[in-house]
Amino acid sequence: MINIIALTILLYLIQLLTPNFFKKESGYANRAAKALKNLSESLPVFLAVAILSIVLEVEANTSLAIYWLVARLIFVLIYILGIGLTNKSEGSQGPDKQPIRSLVWIFSVGFLINMTLNLL
Repeated sequence: MINIIALTILLYLIQLLTPNFFKKESGYANRAAKALKNLSESLPVFLAVAILSIVLEVEANTSLAIYWLVARLIFVLIYILGIGLTNKSEGSQGPDKQPIRSLVWIFSVGFLINMTLNLL
């Protein structure tokens, strides 16, 4: 589990730098910043559950943590690359519509919920 936590922190650090690799105000930079914000919202929950899993020795959460991390990797790639984006115009206002991304996000939340339930 410690290795998964370390890889998750590495993912966060990479995502922290990613918006800087694109032209400012480009669709890629905007989506990278939004993906970072999204990870920042779920990261504290993941870290708390992962650390509790270590302390309480809940081995079942190790595979769920791997699935969560893979889902987050897929999520960020889909988000930044705009895969399945239905409103492709750069200047479009409102939320980006990416049903595939939303589905991956639902799976990642499901993994967090399962990890939490395993702690009980």
